[in-house]
Amino acid sequence: MNKQTSSTEVPAQLGDEIGGSGKVYFENVVIDNILDALLELSAATWTFQDRLLVLEKVLEKHGINAAEEIEQHVPDEAEIESRAEQRAAMVQRVFGNFVRRPVAGVNISAGDQA
Repeated sequence: MNKQTSSTEVPAQLGDEIGGSGKVYFENVVIDNILDALLELSAATWTFQDRLLVLEKVLEKHGINAAEEIEQHVPDEAEIESRAEQRAAMVQRVFGNFVRRPVAGVNISAGDQA
């Protein structure tokens, strides 16, 4: 399982709005899409948590109370724009799997590779 594919067959009851390239874990492409999103979100969440823990320790060694500084921080317009772009990129990474499209006539089962 966990193979990269070029397409998956979409059950008729789901319509043609979901499918296409992506990893195949199960027979249902919707479940595959949800699992891809969950894995991406989990990886991103842990990466951020880990980096935050390290950053807080480093700052603490230099006498900086990061929690207090964060609460008092007021971003400028450039930072607001940059954060909005980064947020949009994260949303695409996490939820981009939901826009997979089927390829007519191609039937890929879980574990198959195109």
